[in-house]
Amino acid sequence: MVDRNDHITEKMRDRLQALRVLIIDDNKFSRSLLVTQLANYGIRDVTECGDGVEGLKRLQQDPLHMILLDYEMTPLNGAEFARMVRRDTSIRNPEIPIIMISGYSDLGHVKEARNAGINEFLGKPVSADVLYKRIEHTLLNPRPFVRKGNYIGPMQREERSPISSETSGSSTAGVF
Repeated sequence: MVDRNDHITEKMRDRLQALRVLIIDDNKFSRSLLVTQLANYGIRDVTECGDGVEGLKRLQQDPLHMILLDYEMTPLNGAEFARMVRRDTSIRNPEIPIIMISGYSDLGHVKEARNAGINEFLGKPVSADVLYKRIEHTLLNPRPFVRKGNYIGPMQREERSPISSETSGSSTAGVF
């Protein structure tokens, strides 16, 4: 587990303490684990939602800084939710960083998430250290936001342009 005193700089600690995070996952236990992990980093302002519809309502009402999102939910899955966030004019911050944390981490789901505008993807179960590093990286290294064709989201790292969901490959490395 991340020890804030050893790994988190004072500047980063202040940033984390000011962060307002929305967790969207239909599994209460998964949400609880994430809340505990975030608290260990000093993130205390956390809102939990059990589905994407509830999450969209919170985004329309509250100024939030980051979303941690599951993939497999109803009535909206995580990719559908992300596409709506990126395109819905009623969302205060359509460029909000979205980190998907999902048990569905095969290449197809990862590419679908990427093409929906997700910033980062983590497979469940996720360790506290890995989650912290991904949050830190997302905050310290924001990628330019692009609107190109049907794609709205952060510029992808490797290709620097969206890839169609039909593109095949054997690894999820470099797809963001």
